[in-house]
Amino acid sequence: MDAAASPRTTPCSIEEVRIEHFSGDVLGMGCESPRLSWKYRGSIELLPEDAVVEIRLRRLSPDGALLSEETVERAIASSTLCPWPFEPLKSREQAILSARVFAGSARGSLGANQGWSRPVTGEVGLLLPGDRKAAMVGPAWAEPWSDCRHAPQVRTTFVLASAPVHARLYLSAHGLVEGEVNGRRVGEDILTPGWTSYGDRLTYSTFDVTGLLRAGGNGMGFWLGDGWYRGRIGFKGGAVDTYGSRLGVWAQLELAYADGSTETISSNAWDGRWQARKGPIAFSGLVEGERYDARLEELGWSSGRLDETGIGWERVTELPFDVMVLEETRTAAVRKTGEHRPVAITDLGEGRFLLDFGQNCSQRLRLRLTGFEAGSTVTVHHAEVLERDGSLATRPLRRAVQVDSYTSNGQDAEWEPRFTLHGFRYAEIEGWSDTMTADDVWACVYGSDMERTGWFECSDPDITQLHSNVLWSMRSNFVSVPTDCPQRDERFGWTGDIAVFAETAAFLYDTQDFLSNWLVDVASETERWGTVPYYVPFVPLGEWRVPEAIAIWGDAAVFVPWSLYLAGGDVQRLAEHYPLAAAWVDEVTGYLSDDGVWDRRPNLFSGQLGDWLDPSAPPEDPALALTEKELVATAFFARSCGLLSRMAEAIGKPADAKRYRDLAGHVREGFVERFHRSDGTMTSDTQCAYALAIVFGLLVGVPDAERSAGVRLAELVRQQGYTVATGFAGTPYVLPALSSTGHLEDAYALLLSKDCPSWLYQVSMGATTTWERWDSLLPDGSVNPGDMTSFNHYALGSVAEWLHEVVGGLSPIEPGWKVFRIAPQPGAGIDHAEVAHETPSGRARLAWRWQAGLLSLDATVPPGTLAVLEVGGRSETLRGGRHQRSYEWEPAPSLAAAEGMSGV
Repeated sequence: MDAAASPRTTPCSIEEVRIEHFSGDVLGMGCESPRLSWKYRGSIELLPEDAVVEIRLRRLSPDGALLSEETVERAIASSTLCPWPFEPLKSREQAILSARVFAGSARGSLGANQGWSRPVTGEVGLLLPGDRKAAMVGPAWAEPWSDCRHAPQVRTTFVLASAPVHARLYLSAHGLVEGEVNGRRVGEDILTPGWTSYGDRLTYSTFDVTGLLRAGGNGMGFWLGDGWYRGRIGFKGGAVDTYGSRLGVWAQLELAYADGSTETISSNAWDGRWQARKGPIAFSGLVEGERYDARLEELGWSSGRLDETGIGWERVTELPFDVMVLEETRTAAVRKTGEHRPVAITDLGEGRFLLDFGQNCSQRLRLRLTGFEAGSTVTVHHAEVLERDGSLATRPLRRAVQVDSYTSNGQDAEWEPRFTLHGFRYAEIEGWSDTMTADDVWACVYGSDMERTGWFECSDPDITQLHSNVLWSMRSNFVSVPTDCPQRDERFGWTGDIAVFAETAAFLYDTQDFLSNWLVDVASETERWGTVPYYVPFVPLGEWRVPEAIAIWGDAAVFVPWSLYLAGGDVQRLAEHYPLAAAWVDEVTGYLSDDGVWDRRPNLFSGQLGDWLDPSAPPEDPALALTEKELVATAFFARSCGLLSRMAEAIGKPADAKRYRDLAGHVREGFVERFHRSDGTMTSDTQCAYALAIVFGLLVGVPDAERSAGVRLAELVRQQGYTVATGFAGTPYVLPALSSTGHLEDAYALLLSKDCPSWLYQVSMGATTTWERWDSLLPDGSVNPGDMTSFNHYALGSVAEWLHEVVGGLSPIEPGWKVFRIAPQPGAGIDHAEVAHETPSGRARLAWRWQAGLLSLDATVPPGTLAVLEVGGRSETLRGGRHQRSYEWEPAPSLAAAEGMSGV
């Protein structure tokens, strides 16, 4: 440290404090001793050896009274997921936290408020079952039909002697719920309480409603919708009433007053003040759409009006409910994350308009309706793409018709459906009363509200667009659970899709809470069914109704926890998910032949799914791939064994680590013996086979095998005209296998190809998301004839990981990015790129430019981390701060220019 530096000019400060993995203030925490993290601004390397971090905690009761204030000191290096250093918190208690750096002997010379970070507040939820006093209540009327049931509203009224100084609404439901207090919406969440395995756990949300209440008469109202709970969900006709047939609300309003007194108002059927009626939502389905009849609205229904003369209201009934399944929400809610105005409006005549919003994603239309007569109806149809004749391509939606309608009561209004969500870029509106303009309609974008962590762009606009497409597909499908698609009639949490995409996802967004929350349900469903189901939460449907152990899909039990650990370095979370991963590996071990090969055929209609959606597979049989399914299954299982061994080592289970390491070696030996020929070729001479063998390290120990596999893979890529010949299994690993074996130029040629099948073929066809099939849209502009065609799947978008690591040049070496690699590999005419990743310690960034034989780098290394810079055979270790370097460099040539490849 500079001798002139003073306590008031310390070389670094605390940028932010985090509670667990949450960003910002937290309402309704589910733990009494949350871990703490903080990020530094400036250079901790310049601090003296005796510098420390001081953490201050102020405890408040619900009425805002200060219970205590205390501070502790922690080492500078202990900045990520530091164990809670205070006495455990209690239900409803508020913890206000801030931190500052003490630079050695300066301790004590700073003022009482000098240098503190912005305070962050964590409020504990209802930790104990006894804290949860409300009952689940809903309509008492009979509903003879299983579908198209009228959505109810529930309300109550109450009188308050004075306005509270603190008010929390704890809210959950059987079905979906949105709340209002005194006519104003509570929070911004939609599709609450999200989708979990409801029989095992049901989450509740916590809302601050202090500003919505007043002295005197008050009211609460709740909209209810079918959602996943009882709505028809899934393919092959779907399933209805999966978790129950009765909708209900669980609501607990807790109030604290200035004099220290408290009051609780809970949903119940005994006090006569909770009522239900059939509201203006005549029907709502997650995939079908919503019908709204404004003529059924009742003004002031959720206000504090004390008379009970409203039409159709009747007392609620209490529904069977086990309070023990309630738990605090573990992850970000689904919220509005953006909006789109139409980029084109086409008048089709007779009150019909076709709208193009320019971006395919998960969204809903919001309409501004003026001048409509009572009883007139506006209907909205949605689709991802257009047919060749310009009409909406609705065939791929199957049962998910995605149709919303609004019937006017003669009054001007703004309307957006409430309990449905659509995947679309285009919409057709019928029944419009006048000319439509961009001021009349916009699309509200929705998804689980995760924090963005990854950015990439480069000099090739098509590659930058490809990265954007991957990002949008992830945003569209991370909606409460990691779904496969947001538009057609399944929208399930398919385990295979996220198994191959989890590491890519962790580059783009902070997935720690989102995927950990989902893994809790994977574990419970695995325990229930005896294996990892094909999708989670699991609903028995069609030929998928009995789960079987399937490679890749089941390997999500290992791949997803590992991706979270690699990105966040959270050993505690890794330990929580370890039993699930071990259960999967232990189960499959029993299916292996003596030589370690997984060749036992599951009882599924296709056996193993293998390299699902290999582009050579016919539209009607996506599992008919070129690569042997036993090869794929054994390769992925070897990878799972190896990762599980590393997980066991990380959480302090050395005996398990050795056992699974030995198992991985046994499976690897079987793989080589069964699928690798003495001449260096694979029994399946395919891109998938070689890519898996190389990236999963299955040829290690076999002399020259990995080099020859790389050579053969490059030959196949050339022979196939630089087009992709892999499906879900092989696609994430083709480019890494090429670049890691010295075939970077071939990797770039494959990346830049615009012939089908390829990533940029989709871009050239106008895609704004990644597709399920390489040819979801055929070259002539027609939709693939297969029954399973989606234009918004993230699995093939796993290529974005290679963009970050190889083109951009950033990749983790140690979990949590404590040590990471800076190693850009420019090529194929891309002369500049910029990539950034928000690590647990701060933002890592690299911008590079190649010009006139000189490669210039501008890198930022977060405080407290190390970066290993590897360029052109040179290696250098960089500490926190900004670093600039220049090197003489000749990038990999463009094979398009060298060989005149068409379509590249």
